[in-house]
Amino acid sequence: MTADDRKARDAATRVIAVCEVIAQIVARGEQHFLDDIQTQWAAEMGLIRIGEAVAKIPASVRERFDGQPWRQIIDMRTFVGRRDDDLDPRRVWRTLTRDVPRLRDYLSDVMLPAL
Repeated sequence: MTADDRKARDAATRVIAVCEVIAQIVARGEQHFLDDIQTQWAAEMGLIRIGEAVAKIPASVRERFDGQPWRQIIDMRTFVGRRDDDLDPRRVWRTLTRDVPRLRDYLSDVMLPAL
């Protein structure tokens, strides 16, 4: 295993851990999410953490695993971090329920076994 593969494995493992926390948030339901600002902020921080960790996956590894929109995931951290009270909770919910599970499955089922 190369040094880049080790970095990618560590970062992917961190992303999966954040995805698991987000799954717990989602399990409480959409209405709870929409009604609870603390839950929204926690989820937004999770998205920022995901973007930070994905940015630590070396570009050479991301290129080998083209099944995810890596640049968009990385850019999401900036988008979420700068939107403050202007971020639409329904848009965040869609990301939490659609994109985060896909990312988690991709990392678990495709990337980690190949590294």
